[in-house]
Amino acid sequence: MMPAKPSLLDRFYFVAVIIKGIDGVGELVAGVLLWLAPQLVHFALAGVVNEAQEGHTAVRAFVADNVARLDAQLAQGGTVFLIVFLIVHGVVKIALVYCLIKRFHRAYPWALGVLIAFLGYQIYAFITTPTVSMALFTVLDAVIIYLVWREYRELLSQQRQRAEPADPVTRPSGSCAGRG
Repeated sequence: MMPAKPSLLDRFYFVAVIIKGIDGVGELVAGVLLWLAPQLVHFALAGVVNEAQEGHTAVRAFVADNVARLDAQLAQGGTVFLIVFLIVHGVVKIALVYCLIKRFHRAYPWALGVLIAFLGYQIYAFITTPTVSMALFTVLDAVIIYLVWREYRELLSQQRQRAEPADPVTRPSGSCAGRG
């Protein structure tokens, strides 16, 4: 029997998990860079601000303002929390993505718990300093949590189907089937 063709939702789940993995690698790299070479990060952010300010569109101004605000926040301190957060968040995401891609069923409850905890922090961050990008990432992460939960349910269903006997006549003798 041929395996069923993946649905559009299944494909979206796979792409979303891969994007989470890429995001995790990016966070890990950013955390390590910020830890090892904080001035490099400042120079890179200043370059982005300068480049964005050269154009006179609303999008470029928006990017320039947000990147400049990020650079100012990093310059004020608080980088230790950010470094630890980025490194831990990145490593955890990479590990979760690996387990989800390999379909390790025992990792799904952990993945859901961690993703919900991260989502809780994102909601807190959004409430304290709301931005459009934080709102979009929060909604995207909520969708990913739903997709992981859906995939986990499907995986459990498949495991139950494999565990059930194929022929209903082969039920154990202690079952109620066939009794009058």
